[in-house]
Amino acid sequence: MSYDEVTMCLDGKDGATATLPKASYQKMLEDIVHRELDSDDVAMELSAGSNKGDNYMGVVFRAQAECRQSGKKLNVIIKLPPQNEARRNQFFTRPSFEREISFYTEIYPMMVEFQREKGINVEDGSEAFNQIPHCYQTSLVELEEAIMMGDLKEFGFEMFDRHQEQKFEHFELVMRTLGRYHALSLALKDQHPERIEPHKSMVELFTTREDDGQMDQWFTMLTTRMMEALDQEQDPEVYEKVKNAMDGTFMDKIKELTNGKLAEPYAVICHGDCWNNNMLFKHENGIPVDIRLLDWQIARYASPVLDLMYFLFTASTKRFRDKHYETLLDIYHQSLSSFMRRLGSDPEKLFPRKALDDQLKKFGRFGLFMAVMLLPVITTKSEDVPDLEEMAEKMESGADLSAEVDNFRSESTEGIYREKIVGCCQDMVQLGYI
Repeated sequence: MSYDEVTMCLDGKDGATATLPKASYQKMLEDIVHRELDSDDVAMELSAGSNKGDNYMGVVFRAQAECRQSGKKLNVIIKLPPQNEARRNQFFTRPSFEREISFYTEIYPMMVEFQREKGINVEDGSEAFNQIPHCYQTSLVELEEAIMMGDLKEFGFEMFDRHQEQKFEHFELVMRTLGRYHALSLALKDQHPERIEPHKSMVELFTTREDDGQMDQWFTMLTTRMMEALDQEQDPEVYEKVKNAMDGTFMDKIKELTNGKLAEPYAVICHGDCWNNNMLFKHENGIPVDIRLLDWQIARYASPVLDLMYFLFTASTKRFRDKHYETLLDIYHQSLSSFMRRLGSDPEKLFPRKALDDQLKKFGRFGLFMAVMLLPVITTKSEDVPDLEEMAEKMESGADLSAEVDNFRSESTEGIYREKIVGCCQDMVQLGYI
């Protein structure tokens, strides 16, 4: 199979080109396909791997390959950096690919080895933490970064429509999975602290842009949009407490909340980007039965509640949290505790339920900051998402970004945004997080 034989079936979606952007990417893909199918006689089709608005820090392709002789098939997801220089700079491209590749090549293998040492069958997802895609190959060559993974779609995994409301079972599955994942860090720190020590110094990716005035401008405008959704007369306590919580620079708040040293002895290696589009669910009769966690580009060493707050306050409504919030926290802690015991550590010593509650009081407001940032994106319809490269170039040039914030807005879903952000603010006050 030659470079010229690759055909494209793209429909103009974000990131679509006639071929993979660089010959080095094509060579890597061909090597994987030939190796996995054990043949050079292969037909391959390439298509866009994500819809507009689904992926912001990379460009995704899907390769479908078939051995002409045996009929054996292989589907590969190709995750590449944006080729636009401004978009690379504005969306943390280089450090985010470094972080995700480190997860696939160093952190997760460490966790697999530890589970196997404990006699856990890592291939059995009901027994182990293995809820990530299979990574075939990566590249950290400057300007040629790449991650090539197994395509989970062929196994029935799908992204949940972010404009629909997830069921309780979706949240339950996420909480159980995060419980197991976080238990690994805590047990490793307990039994093999030297293994996890090198990863404690991970730099918070947001802070790589802390001196960028454009970022502060962006988050100030997002905050203004949130404050406009609140009713100062009807709910003055919420309005004032939210206003006080948002006072100061966004980066200073993020630096404090993501500081792993401030979360010790309970800090873990967090997923870091726990929103709807970084999770794929497999359903049976409409009920989610399995999950895969994607996009480890913002993995961080910090309080475990950051992952919980990120997901719960961007994916759920206040109405849902009023009914299920405490139950989901219980499910999370029970899952963490059970798996920690399986790993040979004592959860009552390392992370009792009171410690979780204390961490929530200390770091729970992280959910507010993620809601401010993500809810405009989540509630904007795909067809209304602005051109990311054009937006990045404006940010790069120091242009006024007020119009760009307004671009993350769909008239038909504005009410949903207001309901979610107001509910988030009310819960932050009610729960005592701000």
